[in-house]
Amino acid sequence: MQQNPEDQLAPLFTKRPTNYQPNLFTESKQEFTELEKKIVVLVVNQIGHMTLKGELQEKANVVFSIPFSELTRDHHKQIADAAESLQSKRLIYRNDAKGKFDFITPFPRVRSEVIDGKRVIELTMFADVVPHFAELGQRYTKYDIDVMLSLSSVYAQRMFEIVSMYHNRGQREFSYSVDRLMMMLNCPSRYTFNDFKKNALEVAQRELQQKANLYLEWSAAKKVGKKIIELAFIVKTPQQLAAEAVSQDQRTVNNMSINEAYTTAWQLMKNYKLKGFQKDRILSDHSLLDTFFRIDSELANGVRQNVKNPTAYLVKSLGIDQLKDPKPKTKPESKTVQSTLSLFPEGPTLRTGSVKSIGAIFGDMIMNE
Repeated sequence: MQQNPEDQLAPLFTKRPTNYQPNLFTESKQEFTELEKKIVVLVVNQIGHMTLKGELQEKANVVFSIPFSELTRDHHKQIADAAESLQSKRLIYRNDAKGKFDFITPFPRVRSEVIDGKRVIELTMFADVVPHFAELGQRYTKYDIDVMLSLSSVYAQRMFEIVSMYHNRGQREFSYSVDRLMMMLNCPSRYTFNDFKKNALEVAQRELQQKANLYLEWSAAKKVGKKIIELAFIVKTPQQLAAEAVSQDQRTVNNMSINEAYTTAWQLMKNYKLKGFQKDRILSDHSLLDTFFRIDSELANGVRQNVKNPTAYLVKSLGIDQLKDPKPKTKPESKTVQSTLSLFPEGPTLRTGSVKSIGAIFGDMIMNE
């Protein structure tokens, strides 16, 4: 079979860091396996950038060449098997409410070639299929290709696309009917909701947390009797989780009595190399004490990162880095008297000797009373 002279050859493969694809494609039903999906992701990488540069020719088939080396180092048979099965896989757009459907085979021809000594997969996309991958419009899906290629579950791959679509809109919350989402993820028709949750959602949740640093949570949005028919999703980043933890710590502090706050602060100060007079200064000023709690929580929860010297950072943030040690007016009468003044020479009496978070310390105090 000879190549059609009207076919457009995609430029020599160069992997770009970001993929761009239409939202319609993101929300379609895709029959790809995880390895087939990775081949498609690399094609999307090429066609998305051709679209942005205005390089696509109208009404022309497009031929893409994807190096085997982008997918594997030595498992060429697996790639060949995936390429063979990819030729028959479909995209499905279906809207039963409107009585519309569109079944598309994106790559009717897939073959292997050797270009410049490199083995490649050559994929031909027919002209009438190209718009399904290329028409970005005002709203489109954008994601990091290396994160996508690192995902080993097709459910994680698809949820990453969906999450990225909403992220690009500035949305962190979204919802889908269970039936529609199961269709989009190409779940087996035999799946119950528990199967869907265990084999698709929870697998995607773990991978997105481990490899994309995204925390995906969901809850029932609608029910018919006991049956869940719609799910609401929330996506959080580590920064958002850290900020929430700081807010929770602040609420805990706000509910403390002043004595409880002093005791908790003294315990937390063990995490730093503060001098006695610095501790006294913090404890004697309610504004400084409140700032101490906030900065300590931000450091502990990772809001303030790459801090090499927490003590120096803390005293600088509190504005006590230039504070001098007050000298005693008279010489100490005994060697047992400390040279550094302190409101609490031995520290407040604590009920626990362990260093814990504010919430944990306060909880222990209540339990022991």
